[in-house]
Order: sequence, then structure tokens, then C-alpha cells
Amino acid sequence: MKVNISIDDVSPHPRSSVKVLDRCFSIINTFPEAKFSLFVPIAYWRTIKPGIATKAPLRIDAFPDFCKTLKDLPADNFEIGYHGLFHGIPGKSDNDEFQYLSYDQALEKIGLMEEIVASADLKGTFKKIFRPPAWRMSPHAIKALRECNFKLLAL
Repeated sequence: MKVNISIDDVSPHPRSSVKVLDRCFSIINTFPEAKFSLFVPIAYWRTIKPGIATKAPLRIDAFPDFCKTLKDLPADNFEIGYHGLFHGIPGKSDNDEFQYLSYDQALEKIGLMEEIVASADLKGTFKKIFRPPAWRMSPHAIKALRECNFKLLAL
């Protein structure tokens, strides 16, 4: 039997963090061939919901312990993908970041995501797979991601 579990919003935010990995390893103990796809917002920034909002983006390259945890995950069981830059639209929504983007805006966000991943020394850890926040993205964002050689998931 094959098991693949997809988990969104893995980030340095204390409400999401890497605590979920304990449960993942528990599943691996029972199903050694289980696969996990972790989708990481690259600079997670919640701005709307009180108690969850952060003052600034949580860029993964500013959290070396978080990055080391991702880097040290066994590749046989884990793959890491992109889940947006901020995840939301700062000041407007905690989701929907890619839903209304123009082609140029999408290219800019993709470039920033890849720069931060490289700055975090995780370029070889992240796969070019993308799950849009709230599972929505504009046709322009789809085109930009395809042209940047990303695979698209969960549309």
C-alpha cells in the first residue's frame, strides 16, 4: 500500500511550525514507505487574523533551525514544495496571494521565492512544485510558473 500525505503551511510561524513532523515520523514508523509533500510559504505573513498576525514576513532564511530541519528530512519520505511568498495579500487577505496576479507580478513573486530559498541554502531541498495558497491562482500566474519550470498542483 502506498501513502502520500500533503501538508500546507509548514513555516517558522509558531502556530504552524514543524511540529507536524512528529506526526509524520509516527506514520513512517507504521508505513515506512509513506511519502509527505510539505508546502512551505517562503516568507509567511499573516496580517488579518488577531492572534495569528505577524508584524513582518517570516522569511525562511531568517530561521536557520527551521531550514536545517527541512534540509535534514529523509528524501525517501519527504519532498518540499513552494506555497507562495507571503501566502496572502498583506492587509487584505491571509490567502489568495496568486489569485489575482498579472504575469509580471507572478514572475516577481517567483523570483523572490527562489532568491529566498537560495539564501536559505535550500535550493537543492525544494522541488519546483507549487501549491497556490487557497488553491487558487490567476491564468497569468499559471503561465509564469510553467515558464519557470514549476509543476502545478491542487488547482
